[in-house]
Amino acid sequence: MKNMKFNNVMNSSYWLDADFFEDDKFDIMGEEISKPKGKDPIKLAGYRRAIGNFVRIVTGLPIPVRFTSQGESFTDGTTVTISASLKDKDFDSAVGLALHEGSHIRLTDFNILKDLENWIQRDDEYMMLMAAKHHLFELDKDGPSNRPDRWRTSGYVMPKLRDLINIIEDRRIDAWVYKNAPGYRGYYESLYDKYFNAKIVDKGLKSDEYTNLDWDSYIFRICNITNPNRRLDVLDLMSIWKMLDLKNIARLKETEDVRDLAWKIFKFIEKKLPAPELEEIKKYEEEGNEEEAEKGSGNQKGNAKMPELSQKQKHQLKKAIEKQNDFMNEKTKKTKVSKSMQKQMKAMENSGVTVENVDYDVETYSGEKIKKNIDVTVIKNFTKDLVTSINCGMWNDWDWKVENRTNHVKEGIRRGVVLGKKLKIRAEERNTKFNRQRVGKIDKRMIANAGFGAEGIFEKIENFAYNPGIIHLSIDNSGSMNGRRMQNAVTTAVAVAKACSMIDNMDCVISFRASAYFVDHSRQSDRPIILIAYDSRRHGMAQIKTMMPYVDTACLTPEGLCFNAIMKEILSSSKGKDAYFVNFSDGQPWYNNYQGLAAEKHTRQQVKKMTREGIKVISYYIDGKEDGYGVDCFRRMYGKESQFINVNRIADVAKSMNNKFLEVA
Repeated sequence: MKNMKFNNVMNSSYWLDADFFEDDKFDIMGEEISKPKGKDPIKLAGYRRAIGNFVRIVTGLPIPVRFTSQGESFTDGTTVTISASLKDKDFDSAVGLALHEGSHIRLTDFNILKDLENWIQRDDEYMMLMAAKHHLFELDKDGPSNRPDRWRTSGYVMPKLRDLINIIEDRRIDAWVYKNAPGYRGYYESLYDKYFNAKIVDKGLKSDEYTNLDWDSYIFRICNITNPNRRLDVLDLMSIWKMLDLKNIARLKETEDVRDLAWKIFKFIEKKLPAPELEEIKKYEEEGNEEEAEKGSGNQKGNAKMPELSQKQKHQLKKAIEKQNDFMNEKTKKTKVSKSMQKQMKAMENSGVTVENVDYDVETYSGEKIKKNIDVTVIKNFTKDLVTSINCGMWNDWDWKVENRTNHVKEGIRRGVVLGKKLKIRAEERNTKFNRQRVGKIDKRMIANAGFGAEGIFEKIENFAYNPGIIHLSIDNSGSMNGRRMQNAVTTAVAVAKACSMIDNMDCVISFRASAYFVDHSRQSDRPIILIAYDSRRHGMAQIKTMMPYVDTACLTPEGLCFNAIMKEILSSSKGKDAYFVNFSDGQPWYNNYQGLAAEKHTRQQVKKMTREGIKVISYYIDGKEDGYGVDCFRRMYGKESQFINVNRIADVAKSMNNKFLEVA
C-alpha cells in the first residue's frame, strides 16, 4: 500500500455537517456557550447509521454496526464494533477502521484462525524441529524427554504465525477495498496515518533499532514494510519482500492462501534465528517476554550509518509498536457506550430519528443580519420504547397525566365521528346527466323521436370525484400551550384524524413541534424537535389511542425551523393529491436567537413554499381571540390563512375545514 497523504479536509465532510462535532461556541451577543455534558445519543445514532451504511455499501452485506460496551472492542466475525468518540481528529480513522473490520467479515475465513493450533500441530516433523531448536520437550520424572511438548511448541509458533497472517490478510483486504471501493480510500489513509504512519515509526524504520535477529524485529519490520522508510537491507527483508509480492497480492484468493504464505515466511525467519541457549530460555520463562525486544544474539545491520534514537524516542517507538500490535490483533481501544445509552440509541433508530440542518437569518441589536443554521431533530415514528428510554420533555409517562390525556383523546375520537359525517361528502362521487345531446350514448327514451328527424337523441353523463387527499396537522406543544390550549388542540387533531379515517381517499398526519433536551436537562442541550406522532399511511387509529396520551408540552417555539425540517416530506407527499396543512399554535416563534421579525419572516417563507405548491393552509390561533397577545405576529406569518375560531367547537372547525376541503382547484 502506498503511503499517500490527503489534505486536512475531513473525508466525512460530504456526509456530515460541519457542525456535527461542535456546536457554535458563541451566541449572537458574542458570549461563550457552554457545551452540554455527556454523549449525544442523536449524534451517536446518526454516526452509527452513517458508518453502517458505508460498511454495507463497501461489503455488500447487511453487517450490523455496534458501539463497544463492557470492554468489548473487537470484531467477532459477524459484527463491526466502533468507538463512541465524536472527536473530529478521530472520526475518519474510525470510519476507516469500521470499513476495515467490515471487509474482514466479508473476506476473512475466521475458521482458519480458530483452527490454527490444530493446523500447526499436524506437522509432526516440524514440531520435532521446533521443539529441538527451542528445547520444548516433555518432562519426565528424571528431566526432559526426547518427546516434543506439542502444546508448548504450538504455543511458541502460533502467536508469531498469527501476526504474519494478520499482516498479510490486511494487505489482501486493503487491495480488495482499493479496487472495489476506491472512493473510500481516504478513510483507509486516515486509519493508517493513525496507526502506522507516525513520525516516530518513520524514524525507527530508518534507524538500527529492531534489526536484531529476533521475532520482535521481524514483526516490526514486516508490519511496516509498505512504509516508504522501510529498509530491505536488514534481516534479509528483500527475500520476504519478494515472497509477499504485494503488487500481486490479489493472487491470494482465500485466507487459506494467506495462511500458507505466512507459514512459508515463518519457516524462513526461523531458519535465520539462532537457537536460544538453555539459560536464556530459563530466564525467558521466569521473567516473561518483557525484555524480548531488547534481546537477540547477532544482527543484520546495513552498511550505512543510521541515525540513533534517544531513550525518549525508543520509548515512544515501543508505544507506537504496541499500538500497531493492538490493531493487528483487533484490540484497538474504543470509547465505550453505556447500556442505557445503547438503549436510547436503539429506541431512536427504531423511531427513524434524523437530524435536518436548517438555515435561517438572525438580526443583531445593531441591525446586522447574520446567516445561521441549526440542527432540527425529526422523529418519524413515535414508539413506546422512545417514551420509556428517553425523557426529553416532549412526552412523559406519568400515570395521572396519561389518564387525563387519554380522556381528551377519547373525546376527540367521539367528535371525529361527528366531523367525519360532515366531511364525508368529499369522498362521494357526483354524476350529472345531460339529455338531448347530438353525440354520446343513445338515450333509450328518445329513440322514438329519431324517425321524425330529431338529432338530439343522445345523453352524456359527467362524473366528478375529488382527488386523493392528505392533511398534515402540526401542533405547537411549547410550554405556553400547557393546559387547556394543548387539550383543545389534541382533541381537535384527533377528531380530524378520526374523520379522515372515515374517508377512503384522505390520509392524515399529526406532528408536534417544540424544543426539548436529549443529552441532559440543561439549556445547552435544548434543541428544536418535530415529532410525527401519527401517520395514517403507516398507523391505524390504535396508534392515536396508545401513543397520543404520552405527548406533553415542552420548552420553546421553533415554529418555522420545524416546518422547514420536514418541508421535503410535506411537498413530496402532496404530489398528485389535494393537500392541506393545518397549524395549531398560540402566538409567535421563539427559540434562543430565532425570534422577532426575522423568525416571523422565516416562518412566513415556509407557508409560502407550501401554498406555491398548491397546498392549502389553515392556521388556527388556539385562543380564538382576534385581539390576544401575538395576534399581529400570527397574521403576518399566516396571512389570510389565519383562523380565529374556538377549536373546541367542532361545528366551527367543520365549517372552516369544509371551506378548504371542498374547494376545487
